[in-house]
Order: sequence, then structure tokens, then C-alpha cells
Amino acid sequence: MKRVIAIVVVAAAAWFGYRWYDGSHAPVQHYIAFAEKILHRDFGGASMMTDGISAADLEKQGTQEHIGAGPQMFQQLFPSRYTIESQESAADGTVTLHAVQLVYFNPAGVESAVRPAMLAKMNQTVAMRKTSSGWKVTSFENKFASMEPASSR
Repeated sequence: MKRVIAIVVVAAAAWFGYRWYDGSHAPVQHYIAFAEKILHRDFGGASMMTDGISAADLEKQGTQEHIGAGPQMFQQLFPSRYTIESQESAADGTVTLHAVQLVYFNPAGVESAVRPAMLAKMNQTVAMRKTSSGWKVTSFENKFASMEPASSR
């Protein structure tokens, strides 16, 4: 009898743990993967992570396209950092994230494999909903906020 109770308790804890992860961390992880695809100009791959947003529409929201002189400005990209400023859940299951992506990069002509020379701050708003095939982005807004030398951080 004790084993049955222990199994029921473990199963319930696993179910609640999964529900908690799926409702809080899974959308954030999906957003980060999506934002990285946008940053690296993989608009087709990013489009597959959405619910009907075309690659052409995502290209218009592209991170490199919104920073300075555009994609020709980037010689090397470094890993981005993300800050989730707020997360809202609607009654229909839609999750909206307000986030900041710090894009670290070397502009054309700057050679450094060790550390980035510049960083750009992007304010992003992304709405997602859970479908039968996982989380899907339903809308994405990408706004350039600022650019500065990375050494100042």
C-alpha cells in the first residue's frame, strides 16, 4: 500500500511539475530559440516556429535589419543575453512576453574572437499560444532601442 501511495505522489508531483514548466519556462525557451533564428536571419526556420507568420513578414522584423546600417554591419555575432521584463497570460491561453535582447557583435572591420566590440539593445514583444504541436508565436514586435560599445557594460 505504501508503494502505491508513493507512486501516486510521485506521479502527481511530476504532472504538476510539468504543468508549471510548460506554463512558465517553455514559452521563454521557445521565444529565445525564435529570437536567435531571427537574429541569425533564418527566417524560414523562425516561420516554422509561428502560427502562420510568413518568412517575408519576419524578415521585415529582422534584428539585423533594424540595427544601424543593416546586415552588412555585422562581421561576427556573439551569444545574446535576454531579460524577460514581464510575462502575461490571457484567458485564451495566449502568453505575451515583453523582453530585452542584448545583441553582442563586432562591426565590419573589427577583428576580435574573444570579446564583442558593440552591443545593441532590442525591445521585443512576442505573443505565443500552445498548439497540439507545441508553442507557436502568433505575433512578434522588434524595436531597436540603443547601441553602444560593449566595453561600457
